[in-house]
Amino acid sequence: MLAFRRDVMKLYEELGEARLRAIIDRFVDRVADDVMIGFFFKNVDRARLKQREYEHAARHLGADVPYTGRPLDVAHAPHPIMGGQFMRRLVLLKTTLEEHAVPAHIIEHWITHTERLRPLVTRDTDGECHPGVAAERVREHYASLGLEKKETS
Repeated sequence: MLAFRRDVMKLYEELGEARLRAIIDRFVDRVADDVMIGFFFKNVDRARLKQREYEHAARHLGADVPYTGRPLDVAHAPHPIMGGQFMRRLVLLKTTLEEHAVPAHIIEHWITHTERLRPLVTRDTDGECHPGVAAERVREHYASLGLEKKETS
């Protein structure tokens, strides 16, 4: 695990804080202004969202940056996010990364990481229910944030 963490840390170092913040700024503006999914962000404080998105991205890219937002399953639970809307956000992310000339290996890591989080954001996963996979992804997400998932009965 330590070797993996060290390899991932190189991704954050390769981008650097200023470049990552510029990517996140453009991405959040693009998502919030999008005709298909922007309504989800109508009453969201963009500066706050940009900070949380930065923290989340920095962490999965290997930086020792604390994530101060709510876990993704908790944050997204009140929203009826459908699979197509999740995919729209993914397309906007990939477009933003490409516009910022992010290296292909970092784009691949970021997109793969985002796809793994899908069960935390929407229960509409290809029309199929995979509760075991979803539960494992929730546990992984909480662990990546340094949190323990409290089991509910």
